[in-house]
Amino acid sequence: MSLPKIWHLFSEDGLPQKLLLLAKMIERETSHQLQADFDLSVAQWRVLAFVCIAGPATASYMGEAAEVDQAEISRAVRSLLLKNLIDRQYQPGNRKTMVIAPTEEGQAKFKLIRELRQQYFAQITRKLSSDQRGIVNFALASMAEEVVIERKQN
Repeated sequence: MSLPKIWHLFSEDGLPQKLLLLAKMIERETSHQLQADFDLSVAQWRVLAFVCIAGPATASYMGEAAEVDQAEISRAVRSLLLKNLIDRQYQPGNRKTMVIAPTEEGQAKFKLIRELRQQYFAQITRKLSSDQRGIVNFALASMAEEVVIERKQN
């Protein structure tokens, strides 16, 4: 299997474009795996993973923290509630705000999927040395910081 045809059209300065393309490739594979093996969408997985890792949270907090669209979160929450993978209750002392938390079934499914996702990520990064991983992590953080600076200026 070869890289997407467009990959080689980007110049050496095309790092952000290659990063976006790589993200799409990973998301497409993730979507296929989650749907086929667990009947979950990527959005549903993100919500479930968020509340399993970060703890109970409101939809608005998840959207802010993970830069995810509120409509996407709402659709995912509705589906996860129907699948009994999350629970939603009013925040104590506030009858307007709902807090989303994983159910026991949701926690169990999360642990299983997380193990498989970690194996997949280990597979796709297996050719990178520890030093190379550090360089990539530094480069990604540097680019993310520049996006935040640019966003604040606009």
